Amino acid sequence: MSEKKYFQPIKETLEKYDDFLITSHINLDGDAVGAELAMHFILQKMHKKSTIINEDKLPEIYSFLPDSQQIYDFQSSNLPEHQYSVAIVLDSSNLDRIGKVIKFLKQPKIIINLDHHSSNENFGQINYVNPSSSSVGEIIYNLTRYIDRNILDSKIASCLFTAIMTDTGSFKYQNVNSKTFKIAADLIKKGAIAHTIANEVYNKKTHSGLILLGKALSTLKVDFSKKVAWIYITRKMMEESTAKDEDTEGIIDLITTLKNIEVSVLFRETNDQKIKVSFRSKGNFDVNKFSQKFNGGGHPGSAGCLCYAKLEEIKEKIISDLLKEI
Repeated sequence: MSEKKYFQPIKETLEKYDDFLITSHINLDGDAVGAELAMHFILQKMHKKSTIINEDKLPEIYSFLPDSQQIYDFQSSNLPEHQYSVAIVLDSSNLDRIGKVIKFLKQPKIIINLDHHSSNENFGQINYVNPSSSSVGEIIYNLTRYIDRNILDSKIASCLFTAIMTDTGSFKYQNVNSKTFKIAADLIKKGAIAHTIANEVYNKKTHSGLILLGKALSTLKVDFSKKVAWIYITRKMMEESTAKDEDTEGIIDLITTLKNIEVSVLFRETNDQKIKVSFRSKGNFDVNKFSQKFNGGGHPGSAGCLCYAKLEEIKEKIISDLLKEI
């Protein structure tokens, strides 16, 4: 993929306009937050104004990132609502993924769509979608090198390292290659402190989160072939453990460590009585393709979908279909 062909119109747009809206998908993860903040700092260095607005609140584990307190959400009492010239949508395969923030996208003249999901619908006036990138963090790293090789500082490096580290499962997913490690090495050179970032993201579990983990593990099931494992989390379990939604992060990856398991699945009841389903694969089964049967998507090794039915019905349907295919 010719980066110059795609990055030149992005660079020209960033240079031409002055007021930017930055957003990403619901259920924020490290790639979304890290990429948003990195883009914010890049625009600052270009003497531009940018505002980050998401539907959901910032997960607490990412509050260590610089200027994270400046990220707005729909619970913010001072949510800014003014005219934006350009909207930059990150890590979202379609506009439904950004939730309520879509109301702000009626204003901008231009939408820049940066993503690495193969299912992306190219909804922007300017689209750069590269499924071979490990993360949107990696895309923005390459964009900074095209705009100005001197723009990368320790704050941007820390945000991009967080984005890449989390979206590669600490560099262990299939989306990692030699280029990913070269980028990570350069980010460390520029000031990202790898062990500090890893400690903040992975070693700050809450007491309620660990209680929830215990409850979730008690639901663990493995099929007779020992190829598929699944667990579930109900709202009652969340309430009993006083856990937050962000406390569910990483639970599916723990299940995936089971010996001989090819695919793991997590079913979680949401606040609005939907079922969020997360899939992980060790490589021999494409969970992105499978999740598309349920209007979901993601990557071959990591995907998800949102279902509108009772938990037991969804579990039975998805596990039954999965076992047939695997």
